[in-house]
Amino acid sequence: MKKFFMFAASAVVAMAMVSCGEDPNTGGGDEGGGETIDGIVLNELSGADKYIELYNTTDAEVSLEGVMLVKYDSSKEGGKSTTWTGAAGMKIAAKGYVVLESSDLADEAEGGDPAYAYESENHVFKGGLSGKKNVYIELVAADETLLDDFKRGEEGAGWNQVSGFKNDKTHTFSRVPNGTGEWAYADPTKGAANGEKVADIEQAPEM
Repeated sequence: MKKFFMFAASAVVAMAMVSCGEDPNTGGGDEGGGETIDGIVLNELSGADKYIELYNTTDAEVSLEGVMLVKYDSSKEGGKSTTWTGAAGMKIAAKGYVVLESSDLADEAEGGDPAYAYESENHVFKGGLSGKKNVYIELVAADETLLDDFKRGEEGAGWNQVSGFKNDKTHTFSRVPNGTGEWAYADPTKGAANGEKVADIEQAPEM
């Protein structure tokens, strides 16, 4: 009789865990869009080649489904817009990179190449990325939790509106050391670990 009651109690606990979205065998959250995202960062941004690199600082593959890039732009209604959302099934490997590229690369109106080949449509963010404007970009989880952000310039000057910064087409905005450090200028390393710091990123336009 005691064994029966112990079995019944265990079954109730397991059912409760399943109803909460947990795997009773692992004790963790379910895999996919419902899992807790942690450790994904903005790692490198290029105004010249127009790409944004994401990096997974963890030792496990992570789903990017529902993860968003939010770009602030004072000329737009609401002052910001979602420029990319991770598609179903899109993942980033442990200690891996995902490179997102600007839609301007294939936009003739923006001086792009109409035959430009992206890795896939899931790797394209809307609009451009300038190396000479105020920039504010957020990386946001599907549940709207802020994962990371990048700022260059000041809100009062108007996000994405002010030209006048040194237009450095040689270097990128990069985390140094890779994945964990502060933002600095470094040599481009698209889809690979960031190199050494070359210079500080200026925060005020040239006069």
